[in-house]
This record gives sequence, structure tokens and C-alpha cells, in this order.
Amino acid sequence: MDIVFIGALLFLVNVLLSILIALIIVNKLYISKKFSKEKDFHFYNDLFSWEIFFFIIAIDYFMKIFSVSLPIDLVTYDFLLRIRILLLFFPFWNKIIHLEKVMNKITYERHYFAGIIPFIIVLLLSFTGLSNIILLYFLIMTSFIPYLLFLLLLKNTGTPKWKSLKIFVGVILVGLGSIFKTEIFLIELLNITSPVILIIGTIFIFDSFCKEIFI
Repeated sequence: MDIVFIGALLFLVNVLLSILIALIIVNKLYISKKFSKEKDFHFYNDLFSWEIFFFIIAIDYFMKIFSVSLPIDLVTYDFLLRIRILLLFFPFWNKIIHLEKVMNKITYERHYFAGIIPFIIVLLLSFTGLSNIILLYFLIMTSFIPYLLFLLLLKNTGTPKWKSLKIFVGVILVGLGSIFKTEIFLIELLNITSPVILIIGTIFIFDSFCKEIFI
């Protein structure tokens, strides 16, 4: 069986897994309303930020499947790749904003303004002539690595160490799986290894809060 086809199937598993987790969170926050801003302010916002995280990551996976499964021209292929790279900025930046809210470094009202910043940056970057690899390095340095540093260095977030460790490991795996794209690094084996470590990373992250939402 073709390695690209196997990779596409594995990415499909990631799409379904990410959307499933996001929908579970949607159910807990908006349908069953098990958690509310009034009673569970920080956990509610933590779940909301993971909801956004997994929906955005799922879009990246879906675009990967679309780009390798359908006959599209090279221009469209490169355009989709560029969008996928720029999308990566949002899930990690969104988590940084959440941590700042937890630490009361940014007010609940002002975080809406902070959320506009990555949108403006990504919009400006999309109109530059920077190569995809430079865009990828830029986004790694301004969103992925900063979020990991926040997880390591922030002491007063109220998050237990075991939970922080699971999130840290999960985010590293999801980040690496998203960053190491076959289209950029031209390593065919990444079609298999990337979606596999994405699945493992997603499970680590979900495991960090699944017990709390299913109690």
C-alpha cells in the first residue's frame, strides 16, 4: 500500500479524533452545561481554549488529506500548504492567552484584544514573499516555543504537576507532528511518523483533563 495513502488514512484518524474531543468539550460547555463561567471560571476557559486548539488542528489535518488525495495543481497545493503553516500560529498563541488569563496577567475583557494580534500578524505574513520554511521557523519561534516556555516557567497557574507534564509532552508531540511536514522537509517517512505522533500527543493532552469532564 502506498505510504502517502497510509499517511492520509492516519491523518483522517487525527481529524476524527480532534473533532471528537472538540465536540465532547462543546457538549460539556454549551449543551449539557456541566461547566459554567460562574462556577468553574478557569477550567471553563481552559476547556474552551482546547476546543479552539483541536478544531484548528483538525482543519490543518483535513487540508493535508485534501492536498494529497485530490488532483490539484502546484499553485493550489502550495497555497494550501501556506495556509496550513499560518494556521499553526493560532492554537499555541490561543493557549498562551489562556495561561495569561489564569495568572491574571491579562483581564478577561482584554484577552479579546490580545486575540486580534495573531490574526493581524498572520494576515500580514500571508502577503509577504517569505518562503514556507521561513514562515514555519517564524511561527515556531513566536507561538510554539513560547507556549512551551510558559508551561515550564509559570508557577502559579494552579495546574498540578502531573497534568502540566501530560500537557507539555502532548503539545510537543502535536507541535512536532504539525511542524514536520513532508511538503517542506521532503522526507517521505514523515507521511507516517507525523500523524502517528500527532495521535499520541492528542491522547496525552486529552488525558490531562478527561477525568475532570467525565466525573
